Amino acid sequence: MRQPLMVSALLPALISLTALMWLLWSFIPFPLAIRGLITVVMAAVACQLVWTTRRRRARSSESATVAALLSDSHQGPVVLVCGDGLDALFPTQPVRHTAQGAWLRAGNAGELCTLVRELQTHRPALTGQLAVMYCCLADKHNDEAVLRAGLKNLRQQIRPLTSLTGFALPVLLDCRFSGPDTPRVIVHGNHPFVCPENAPQATLEEWQQTANNLLALPVLNEAVAFIRQVVMDELTKPDRLFPPVHPFAVALRTGGVASDREALWPQWLYRRSRLHWPDVAHRGTSAPRFADPLLALLAPCTAPLQGGKTACRVIILLLCCALSALGFSIANNQRLIARIGGDLACWNAVPMTQYAPKARLLDVLRQDALLLERWQRQGEPVRYGLGLYTGPRLWLALQQAIDTYIPPPAPHDPAPHTVRLDSLSLFDTGQWALKPGSTKVLVNALMGIRAKPGWLIVVAGHTDDVGDERANQQLSLKRAQAVRDWMRDTGDVPERCFAVQGYGESRPVASNATAAGRALNRRVEIRLVPQADACQATGDTPAPPQGDGAD
Repeated sequence: MRQPLMVSALLPALISLTALMWLLWSFIPFPLAIRGLITVVMAAVACQLVWTTRRRRARSSESATVAALLSDSHQGPVVLVCGDGLDALFPTQPVRHTAQGAWLRAGNAGELCTLVRELQTHRPALTGQLAVMYCCLADKHNDEAVLRAGLKNLRQQIRPLTSLTGFALPVLLDCRFSGPDTPRVIVHGNHPFVCPENAPQATLEEWQQTANNLLALPVLNEAVAFIRQVVMDELTKPDRLFPPVHPFAVALRTGGVASDREALWPQWLYRRSRLHWPDVAHRGTSAPRFADPLLALLAPCTAPLQGGKTACRVIILLLCCALSALGFSIANNQRLIARIGGDLACWNAVPMTQYAPKARLLDVLRQDALLLERWQRQGEPVRYGLGLYTGPRLWLALQQAIDTYIPPPAPHDPAPHTVRLDSLSLFDTGQWALKPGSTKVLVNALMGIRAKPGWLIVVAGHTDDVGDERANQQLSLKRAQAVRDWMRDTGDVPERCFAVQGYGESRPVASNATAAGRALNRRVEIRLVPQADACQATGDTPAPPQGDGAD
C-alpha cells in the first residue's frame, strides 16, 4: 500500500516542480542567486507536500470503510444521499448498486465533505462521477424552520464540495409526501415526466388524462406548491456567504410515507385544500424506492476522472506555467526590442560629423549585431522563444544603420608644437654665443623640427625686463640667430627655411616681478609656420636673417 501511495504523491509533485523550474530558469529574468534560492525553497515545499500527503493517505487508509464498497472501475454515477428517511432507504448496507449507477449513504449534509475526501483518497477516479441527492420528507417534520435548517445546511456544504472536487457537483432533490399512491414525477429543466412502475415513461399531460389519476391531481399540485414555496425558496435564497443551489433535477412522489395530522405536510395540505386522509396515521406504507430514473439523467454529466483533484490541480498548474511562460516571453522580447531600438535612436540622433560619439555608438551597434548573429547560429535563448523572437528583423535594422557610417577624414599632418628653450641653458648671462654643452640640449629639444616645403621655421628670442630695453631686444635677436645658425649648419637646412625674430622683453609669459617669472621669460622659441612659398627647393627667396616684424 505504501508504494502506490508514495508514487501517487511523488509523481504530481515532480511534474509540478519541473514545470515551475522550467518557468523560473528559462523565462523569468531574475538574478542567478535569487533563482537558486527560489529553487531551494520550491524543492523544500514539494518534499514537505509529498511527506504530508503520504502520511495523510496512510492514516486515512486505516479508516476506509465506505470507499471499500466501490471500485475504480465502477461505471455510472455515484450519488451521495443525505437528508431524511435514510434508514429506510439503506436498511442493511450503505451502498446500493444498480446497472446504471450506485447510491451511497452520506448521512446528514455536514458529512458530505468527509465522504468526498475519503473517496478522493482511495477511489480518485470516481470524483468525476459524484452527485448529491437530498431527500426531503415533509411528513417527518412538524416545524418548517427545522426543515429549512436542513436545506440551508445543504446549501452551505456545496461551496466546500466545489473546492474539494474542483467543479460543481450535480444536486438532486427527492421529495416524498403522504397521500394517494402515484408514480414518481421527475422535473428536469422545463420538461416534467412520469415514471410508472413496470410501464414506459410518459409526459405529465398523458398521465393526467387517465381517469384513475384525476383524484391525485390536487395532492400533486399542492406538493409542487410546497416544493416551490418552501424547499426551492430555501435552496435558491440569495446569500452573501453561500451561493444559491439550483437542483439538477427534482423527483416528486406521493404515497408510501407514514404521517400524522400534526406533521408539516398534512397541515399544509389541509390548510390550502381542506384535504386530509382519515387513516393517514395508521395506513400501511410500502417500502421506499430509489429514484433510479435520475441515474439515466446524470449519466451524460458524469465520467471517470483519472487522478482526481490532484490531476486537476496539476493540469491547472501546467496551464498557468504555459501562460506565464508566454507572458514572460512577450515581456523579454519587448525589452530586447526596446534596448536595440534605444541604441538605434541614439545612433540616429547623433550627427555623422561628430566623429567621436558616432564611433562609440558604432561599437554599440556592432556588439548588438554580433550578439544577434550568434543567436542566429546557435539558436536564440529559451526566454525569447515560443515563436515570438524578432531577432532577424532587429539584426537587419542594425546592419542598415552600420552601413550608413561615414568614417572621419584622414587627419592632416599637424605642425609640431612650439619648442621653448631656456636661454640660460644655452647662453651665458648677457651673451649670445652658444656655451659648451648646449648641443645636447638642442639635439633633444629639436627632434621634431624638420624642414618641409610650405613650412617656415621661425626662431624667436625673448628676454626679461632687466637692463636696457633696446639692448635686450638686440640680445634676443642675436641669440635667435645663434640657434638658427646651429640648426642650419648641423641639419643641413637652407637658410631660406628660417625666419629669425628678436622680441626682447615685449612678450613675457610670466611676471618679471619674481625670479621664477624672469627665468621663464628668458627663452628661445622655435615653431613651424605654414607659408606657401617657404623652404622651396629652387627659385625661391631665402628667408630674411632678422627682422622684428616677422610673424
